[in-house]
Amino acid sequence: MKKIIVGFVAVGVLVGVLVLNWGSVHGLLVARPDFAAQHVEPVVMYGTDWCGNCKMTRTYLRENNIPFYEYDVDKSPEGQRQFKALQGTGVPLLLVKNNVVRGFDPTAIQEALRR
Repeated sequence: MKKIIVGFVAVGVLVGVLVLNWGSVHGLLVARPDFAAQHVEPVVMYGTDWCGNCKMTRTYLRENNIPFYEYDVDKSPEGQRQFKALQGTGVPLLLVKNNVVRGFDPTAIQEALRR
């Protein structure tokens, strides 16, 4: 009887972990769309006009002559759709040669451009 209870508890814990982390699990099971292929620019930025880190990212990209395409996720339905598909939870979110970079991170941007 004790083994049955332990088994039910283990299954319950596993189900709980899967439910709480479904976004990550789903990302592993379903291939992410290649939104980068829709753009000639090596960087696609998902941001807003009010975000300070988005402004720093734009400035960084321009100062380093890195071409980018930007979606304002507050104004663009297509940008919102792609942002959600990329499991975006905050801006800026960048797609650098189909590698996701979250937040303003110049080192990660440069590393993704080298890939």
